[in-house]
Amino acid sequence: MNASVMKKVRRVAERQHGRITWAELRKAGVSESQIRRLCGRGWLVREHRGVYLVGHKQRPREATFASALLTMGDDATLSFHAAGAQWEVLRGAVRTTVTIPPGTRRRGRPTITVHRAELPPEHVTIHRGLRVTTLVRTLLDLAAVLPLSRLERVFEQAQVLHKLDPDELAAEVLCRRGYRGTPNLRAVLEGAVDPAAVASVLELRFLRLCDAYGIPRPLVNEPLGPWVPDFRWPGAWLVVETDGKAFHATAAQRRRDAEKDAWLRERGYTVIRLSWSDVTRDPAATAARIKAALAGAR
Repeated sequence: MNASVMKKVRRVAERQHGRITWAELRKAGVSESQIRRLCGRGWLVREHRGVYLVGHKQRPREATFASALLTMGDDATLSFHAAGAQWEVLRGAVRTTVTIPPGTRRRGRPTITVHRAELPPEHVTIHRGLRVTTLVRTLLDLAAVLPLSRLERVFEQAQVLHKLDPDELAAEVLCRRGYRGTPNLRAVLEGAVDPAAVASVLELRFLRLCDAYGIPRPLVNEPLGPWVPDFRWPGAWLVVETDGKAFHATAAQRRRDAEKDAWLRERGYTVIRLSWSDVTRDPAATAARIKAALAGAR
């Protein structure tokens, strides 16, 4: 990436307290692959969906993790809960946990939990500038210490944020028969779907609902005119929108939802909006509603 592009990025970020959006990066001439590389090097730090901090700016927790790695040596690796937090799949306060090779004399600190294990090179990576277990290895480790319900939420976040391929995790589980936590991982993988196109956990759960109740797979987040419907069955002229709080809570967001619905209905589409409760608490009734709409279009 040339200097003029970097200068454009810095100029935009300086106007926005060190932050820049994905769209602004692309407009400045940064390719998608370059964005991924800059994130991997820690020069861009993902703060929110589509929003990045520019220029090696670490949040307090990452500074704590970096300090722990420096304290424990070059071969120390963030693992377990700390790795989950670094990958942003584990929410809330976490203890700083690192894995070091067995046989070393280094000890933990009051604020650092130490695990001793030989990590294969393929289970270690650099993410947002810090040495950490890979996402798959992190899930394997967390499966041994988290209850199933929390592990399911972690797995969903991994699919949505990082497009984790369930087959990749399943292959690792097969190689680790007898490993503590594999029964929970098998249970999680039973309901897994391909996360390639989804943008939220709610969308992921709706796809799982479709699979569980025999509903034909829709098109997912494919543009239609000026809009991007969440789920669309073109042959049935049906659109389903999943309304999570993050993107449908404000008055402006609701106005856009209404404009989108009106545009779709003017062109002959039936639009069904589903809440988190519809998808997670009453899936049978929701599935029946979708099936009825599909049948009515035939």
